Amino acid sequence: MKRAGAFYQLVYHFTWSTKNRLPLITKEVRPRLYAYIGHKCKELGYRLYAVGGTEDHIHVLLSLRPTDVVADVARRLKGASSHYINHESGLDATLYWQDGYGVVTLRHAEIPKVVQYIRNQQEHHRKKILMEALEPGS
Repeated sequence: MKRAGAFYQLVYHFTWSTKNRLPLITKEVRPRLYAYIGHKCKELGYRLYAVGGTEDHIHVLLSLRPTDVVADVARRLKGASSHYINHESGLDATLYWQDGYGVVTLRHAEIPKVVQYIRNQQEHHRKKILMEALEPGS
């Protein structure tokens, strides 16, 4: 990406878990949650590559601008998404996130591999084929 004479490729893989690792991301919550995170990323100017997870944690892969603060990105996405599910989604569901988050940087060439990993979270966890560096609590 280019911005006013600067070139950058800032790709981040975020993970965070539900409060006490409870299975709060149900089949009903999942599509609304993922769509809302996509909407929020667009609104905030983040380029979202993939969002996915299991019942007790989520993965978000995105590109940021040099002016974006990583801690603010996690705080905004976590806060906005739980508020949306709890108060605006129309679902009879609650979603609370655990304090903290994990984040790793990636090379641009790793994006396709990590996108596939995120999109297939349910299967990876069922078969226990995990990329430890990309899992919360690893």
